[in-house]
Amino acid sequence: MWIFFALISIVMQGLVNYIDEFLTNNNKLSEKTDTHTKIGGLVLISTLMSFVGAGLMTFIPHDPIISNTAKILAITSAVPMVFMYISYFWLLITYPVHQVTPLFQISSLWLLLMELLFGGSVTALALLGIFVLMYGAYVLDAGTFKWKIPTKLLLISLPATFASALALWMARVASNTGSPIAFTYYQMLGVGIIGVLLFVFVKKYRDGFLFRIKHQGKVFLSMSLLNEGLAESSFLFGNMAVAIAPIAAFIPAMSGVQSIFVMILFFLFPQGKRTKATLIQWFAVILIAIGVFIIEYR
Repeated sequence: MWIFFALISIVMQGLVNYIDEFLTNNNKLSEKTDTHTKIGGLVLISTLMSFVGAGLMTFIPHDPIISNTAKILAITSAVPMVFMYISYFWLLITYPVHQVTPLFQISSLWLLLMELLFGGSVTALALLGIFVLMYGAYVLDAGTFKWKIPTKLLLISLPATFASALALWMARVASNTGSPIAFTYYQMLGVGIIGVLLFVFVKKYRDGFLFRIKHQGKVFLSMSLLNEGLAESSFLFGNMAVAIAPIAAFIPAMSGVQSIFVMILFFLFPQGKRTKATLIQWFAVILIAIGVFIIEYR
């Protein structure tokens, strides 16, 4: 059953990535505008819409009883999630989404390390998977098979993917003491609260958000509403998959397919030259997917 939940999450998240590319590059702000203002609209709409997601969680039949520890984990997990949002949108300003999302498979390595800290072990096959994954990530970042200093894409993706893995790990731990749906409810509340704080205290985010509401209201809000509905549903199915999967690292391993799905979407429905993948990028994404599958079946 966890594979079914994971696949639903993957397809939904792939559609989210496709729409994110559209929303990022259809911004009427000046090219000279600083990055924080540019991403402010997307960061705030992503966080504030979590209140709607939390409200919808109450209509899904589930056991509402959840321990205080699980509640704390759920609300706290909102911090790495929002950090991941900010890093993700920051990268999309410079890089196309089909180049950014595959690097988030590095989160499977972080999850593997977390499991090792709690008594797990690494086989020779897992080490091979790690090597294949990291080499694929390097090739995607560098755009060549030759050695060169990694760009900020790979460097920023490391803390961003750690944040993503940490949120998944916290969901995994909390699932032992409560329903994953209840966990997702409190997690979304936490994300929404952080969104309110960002709106109040971070002027650049607020300015970017209000600019897009004023100048692109209908398109921005309608596309964002669709996108956040898909994103929050994806998070829910992801948390449900994590809760019942044999090993937490299986989920990001399965999502290696997501990057290929996103690239197929851009191949069928291109959004300009920026979204056209090169042969090296196709090769790198396939390597990353192979790497995470090897880790899964270690």
